[in-house]
Amino acid sequence: MNLEHWVSLTGLVREKRPLIHCITNYVTAGDVANAILACGGSPVMADHPEEVKEVTGISNCLLLNTGTPKEHSKAAMENAGLEANRRNLPVILDPVGIGISAYRTDLILEILKKVKTTVIRGNASELRILLNVLTGLAAKSNPLPTHGVDVCPEDQITGDNVTPLMETAKALSALTGAVTVITGTIDIVSTQKDTRLIKNGCMEMSQITGSGCMLDGVIASYAAAAYDFTPLSTSQNGLLEAVSLATAVYGLCGERAARKTNESQGGTGSFHRFFMDEISCFRESDLKGGLNIEIS
Repeated sequence: MNLEHWVSLTGLVREKRPLIHCITNYVTAGDVANAILACGGSPVMADHPEEVKEVTGISNCLLLNTGTPKEHSKAAMENAGLEANRRNLPVILDPVGIGISAYRTDLILEILKKVKTTVIRGNASELRILLNVLTGLAAKSNPLPTHGVDVCPEDQITGDNVTPLMETAKALSALTGAVTVITGTIDIVSTQKDTRLIKNGCMEMSQITGSGCMLDGVIASYAAAAYDFTPLSTSQNGLLEAVSLATAVYGLCGERAARKTNESQGGTGSFHRFFMDEISCFRESDLKGGLNIEIS
């Protein structure tokens, strides 16, 4: 990883303020918007099928999140996705809760069928189920073993199962052409050939709702900056590095917030506040000695 080249992306996001069109869920929409603002981007939340094409048309990146699908979600996401593809914009997909219902699973598969995605991010259960459905190892017509929108206990990333999960990430990337991101105790960022293990982060990040959705927004901001404003903009290897950096920065902000929470003897509410503060105050100089990215 050419870190010297990519660390400048942190400042570039703040300089260029890429516009991120978010079609996300109502549980975490405010946190996603605030995370994008905090890292330097500019969010626009628009999900009506009649306007999404125009909104995507003025944006630098499209973020799709299936956390709370509604009647018009399929049309909105497809219309926006096709416009993003037409304009060669990065498309970030978070298949939240795939497998908890046949309806949701079908929605995600239809999006992937019609829209070329640039990054797919989810927890280990979500991306395992997505790969199994796409390859026919699991039927899409029935609810699949899940833990709601959280990772199943048996899928928690550990030293024992990180290797097969790396293979899952590579296989899903090969199948979809997207950079895949499996988040957990260790974050796995992968193309079909190359993998990065991100070992930044903390337990507290899993104890607030929306931490994954907020990461989607940070990844979208970095991907937009990488696409529009840097060399290697559309190469998958370049995108791999940009997404790895975004994920590591996000985890490092979590670590710093956890320390402040412990020092103040606070709980999850305090952590949430400190976490957003750390994202908004983070600068390139904070990267020195803090990133924990392993090339695998």
